[in-house]
Amino acid sequence: MLYVVLKKIILLGFLVIGFSQEHYVSIGFLDHKTGTSLVGYARTILKHENHEIFIGVGTLLAMNTLSVGWKYYISDSPIKFYSVLATQGIAGMGGGFIAPAISIGIEKKITKKLFINLGINSNLRIYANRPIELIAFPNININYRY
Repeated sequence: MLYVVLKKIILLGFLVIGFSQEHYVSIGFLDHKTGTSLVGYARTILKHENHEIFIGVGTLLAMNTLSVGWKYYISDSPIKFYSVLATQGIAGMGGGFIAPAISIGIEKKITKKLFINLGINSNLRIYANRPIELIAFPNININYRY
């Protein structure tokens, strides 16, 4: 049974890699696509006008994040404003959880493939027996796209 599930996950991974349009590597304090990470990697699966669907993975050494989400460019000026809605699976030394994530920010192209991002990342922590928490952090990173 486990073998069949792993086989399907690997096949899905190859399909995603084959249809990806853009690679995205970020280094910095947190990231709008890969969440709580110092180093992140994401792939744009679908891109249409101002919309992107992406998957990503990031690490903060003691914490790792898997994400899937939608990025929307609010403006198409030299400094682009964007919003991101994502679902992030976060696992670390203190345990793991799956959380909805919302990010807003700006990005500026530095060179043809190098960008700088500034924004705010937030996760909703949903508990069974406690109130919902909104956890927000600023982010700044440099990313390379190819």
